Amino acid sequence: MTSEASSVEADRPSAAPSLETAGDLMTTAIVSVAIGASVRDVALLLLEKRISAVPVLGADQQLLGMVSEGDLVGRSDADRVARRDWWLALLGDARPLAEPLETLVARPVEQVMRAPVMTIEAQAPLHEIAEMFRVYDIKRLPVMRGGRIAGIVSRSDLVRAMAAMVPQPAAKGSLGGLAGMFAGMMGSESRPSAPQPSAAPVVVAPAVTADAFLTLVAASKQAGQDEAVAAKDQAKLELQRRVEEMLQEHIGTPAWTALLERARAAAALGENSFELIRFPCDLCSDGGRKIDVAETDWPTTLRGEAAEFYTRWERDLRAAKFGLSAQLVDYIDGIPSNVALSLTWRA
Repeated sequence: MTSEASSVEADRPSAAPSLETAGDLMTTAIVSVAIGASVRDVALLLLEKRISAVPVLGADQQLLGMVSEGDLVGRSDADRVARRDWWLALLGDARPLAEPLETLVARPVEQVMRAPVMTIEAQAPLHEIAEMFRVYDIKRLPVMRGGRIAGIVSRSDLVRAMAAMVPQPAAKGSLGGLAGMFAGMMGSESRPSAPQPSAAPVVVAPAVTADAFLTLVAASKQAGQDEAVAAKDQAKLELQRRVEEMLQEHIGTPAWTALLERARAAAALGENSFELIRFPCDLCSDGGRKIDVAETDWPTTLRGEAAEFYTRWERDLRAAKFGLSAQLVDYIDGIPSNVALSLTWRA
């Protein structure tokens, strides 16, 4: 919309839309790419649509990842150095490339996209959107409805919603102070007058019909479903927060020593193992898959605090014939939820 059109719309005496959830704010005209698209395809699409990121969808339209300009250029130092070359080549730089340009731009999008993707449900309130933007330092969130992507909400969408909530200044000639405020609330700019006697309220009894009762039943069920969805959304957000925290947490020597003393006490009670740490599967780079199928290289998937526990065991206890086991210990709706690392001293 042009600035002139925006000005005309602003002059119309229409009420501002109610913007309360991610579904109210999101952009529904989704520009996406399919899995298997090339880096060249993505780059051309970003340029053509003048956007900075697109979701990557599978054959069943499931959200698989997000790819942005930053992902194409690279975020780590090594990626930035490697990919900077071919971007410069596209701009006419004559320096030799680390890889042939054709190979770089033909890479499938799954090699550069970000996955898994942080998402938000359509009914999530504005403060939850703002919190996710702040905590995870991201610029956009795919909005989900029924397990499918329904739109995208960005920081700029949130800023526009906040701006719409700011009360508009009174027009020229309107009443000021409290009188003006009350007049505005009543939808009138006339001067205050003596209060008029109000008519007795008319009470209309609700219709007593089976359909009316069924409507109440449906509303109750819908409220229960909404509460269940909201609870799952909150649990998902808490899980994401916990993973982010554990990526930054460290196990110090005093805490490690205290855990070993507790393990000693467990052995004195006849136990053959002691749980050192329990953490979300999402702290593993593969979501706990290798631990679930007992692949020998499962330690390579550990991140954050869990990786530090493994390093402590390998450095301090492995030579003393202690073992370290990893297993899935919690499931939610049949999906692995938590992993436990346990110190063992079985014969």
